[in-house]
Amino acid sequence: MDLEKYYNDPVLIAQKLIQFNTTNVSEKEIKDTPEGPCIMFVKELFDNIGVESEIYYSDLEGAKDRPNLMTKIEGDGTRNIPPLLLYGHLDVVSTEGQEWEEDPFAGVIKDGYLWGRGAIDMKGEHAIFLGALFKLIKSGRKLPYDIYYLAVSDEEADGEWGMKYLVNSKPEIFEGIKYAFGEIGGFSLHMMGKKFYPIQISEKQVTRMRITAHGEAGHASIKCTDSAVEKLSLAMHKLSTKNMPVRITKPVELMINGLADGIGGLKGSVLKILLKPSMTDFILSKLGNAGDLFYPLLHNSINITLLGGGTAINIIPSSVWFEADMRMVPECSIEDGLQDIKDIIGPDFDIDIKMYDQSGRDVDMKLYDGLAEAVKKHDSEAVPVPFVLAAVTDGRFLQRLGIQSYGYTPMTFPKDYNFTNLSHNANERVPVEALTFGTETLYDYLTNIYQGEF
Repeated sequence: MDLEKYYNDPVLIAQKLIQFNTTNVSEKEIKDTPEGPCIMFVKELFDNIGVESEIYYSDLEGAKDRPNLMTKIEGDGTRNIPPLLLYGHLDVVSTEGQEWEEDPFAGVIKDGYLWGRGAIDMKGEHAIFLGALFKLIKSGRKLPYDIYYLAVSDEEADGEWGMKYLVNSKPEIFEGIKYAFGEIGGFSLHMMGKKFYPIQISEKQVTRMRITAHGEAGHASIKCTDSAVEKLSLAMHKLSTKNMPVRITKPVELMINGLADGIGGLKGSVLKILLKPSMTDFILSKLGNAGDLFYPLLHNSINITLLGGGTAINIIPSSVWFEADMRMVPECSIEDGLQDIKDIIGPDFDIDIKMYDQSGRDVDMKLYDGLAEAVKKHDSEAVPVPFVLAAVTDGRFLQRLGIQSYGYTPMTFPKDYNFTNLSHNANERVPVEALTFGTETLYDYLTNIYQGEF
């Protein structure tokens, strides 16, 4: 294989990565996901230019097909600057049931866009990381700090083969790292006549649980006035229709103030009223679609996803249950999150926590100004703002080790491009220009800005 063509062209890198089908089918079939060939291709690129990589496998069944790769680009050691980690996943979500204009694993370039599953989540971002690193390595320049690059499997499920495994079982490989850049942040967003660049500083926390109701059991021919089904139905209705309390957190406060200052005028002033708990829900109700975007950043939220219980159609069950996915705002404890649920449905339910991925409580903003400087330097229209993600990424695992993860893969998008609508959907694509912009901006940050923060 002719590898040399990849080192100077992030678009070719992204195209090649897309051509590896790394679909993460489901949590039940996750061991069948083939990230291996894709990650080994990345290893081959580093091997070819004389940079060694380490491969790590989890101890789960099927691990040989689900590797994780870490590479170190050594600095000159002249200054006591913490190493920087660039990381991301190479698995992608399924295309099943979607109608695509192009083959989602062909990496077609058409009309100035690179098409394919993973173009923006997140093989395009990997191409930016790799493009900047290859440019650095090829230059022969030694920076006064080390850079680590980490490609992982299994982010689209729960990280058991990937980042979660590495953090829990191989924490020593992260020794000395304080800062990391991952997905979802640093891209342009056109809003209210401004070109914002949201830089992710934090994300919500995820917990999954089973809630069980108990009641009278009996034969289905006898009317029951205290059934578990009735209790559970009422609880589900309440959780689906009632708001959890407003929770103002420091990361969201930074985000809303940043947006408000960027928008300016009366609209900016109105936005800041969101930070007054007594007014939050009223202002959200007046913001239309924008209110739907801000709501999950100001409340814990829960969605019911599974139901079960009973043994036969003619027997009233003594217990029934539902399972739910709850997303808690940054800085919220699991105890407070559970109390939000109990305040709505009452105390007469068993709540069994199935999974809780706690993220970091404190946000380290040390690098933010430099990250903002980089995008403004490369786009004179840029208005950088702090950003809190309503979903979760692998960054939540790194935060357990005290590593501040920023969503930072700088990309510039045209006004008619909607990042969120294309992610995980049919016809996922990324502007070719965005990949070259990102590579140049990140390279500038790595070589000129990061070391100035220390």
